[in-house]
Amino acid sequence: MIDPKLQTELREKFNPDGSNLRNAQLRMLNILKYVDYVCKQNDIPYWLSSGTCLGAVRHGGFIPWDDDVDIEMLEEDYDRLITILENQKSDEFALQTHKLDKNFHYDFAKVRDKNSLIEEVSEIDKQYKYRGYFIDIFPLIPSGSKKLHYWCGRLRVLEYYIRKWCLNHKGLKPFIIPPYRLITKTIIAISKRLDIIGSSTQIRHTLGSAFIKPRDKKDIFPLRTIKFEDVELPIPGNADSYLRKLYGNYMEMKIDHIHIKP
Repeated sequence: MIDPKLQTELREKFNPDGSNLRNAQLRMLNILKYVDYVCKQNDIPYWLSSGTCLGAVRHGGFIPWDDDVDIEMLEEDYDRLITILENQKSDEFALQTHKLDKNFHYDFAKVRDKNSLIEEVSEIDKQYKYRGYFIDIFPLIPSGSKKLHYWCGRLRVLEYYIRKWCLNHKGLKPFIIPPYRLITKTIIAISKRLDIIGSSTQIRHTLGSAFIKPRDKKDIFPLRTIKFEDVELPIPGNADSYLRKLYGNYMEMKIDHIHIKP
């Protein structure tokens, strides 16, 4: 973790108590605690990922200027969690997948806060059933091909722009579903069978995701816990290797083009 004095200075600059960003982070933390509870109750392994993991290691919680939460898990554990959350009623939180919200066209899930409202700049969320604060849950699959992930991701981006265009033109909404089904049920389904070839211990976000950097199971398991804000949460066992492969020298911060070396 960085020097506590520097951490205090960063908090005061970017997310002081009572600021909009800090309030949003605390809302997302509540969602994360809920998902953590469900996972622990059902022996479902997961870990803080990407910038959330970086925040845990470097800042002991949120990166002060960060506004999202990401967690990862293996696909088989993801499928179990989704089934449990589908059947678990909550007054505070809602699971969002394409199955439960037909206008949500992503290959991962969100858990949202029911009692808030945020608006995406792209306005693609106008048709969503739930639009509150959220955390992202990413399933990871065995992956031996960077190219397959790249091109499936490009197809999903194309589908995104088709969907956005159709939403902005009256009468074209029915044309949103065919591209999604073609990509999901055919192209991604076939590519997934090919992607496992040569994967060994390498895993990636499921096909269709924009995130194509690989992870290595040897860096992730066994998991360990770390303090994130006011709670102990799981991260990859070799978080240093995991983060270096994603970000390089992750302890060096680049803020407004000013380099900070703790």
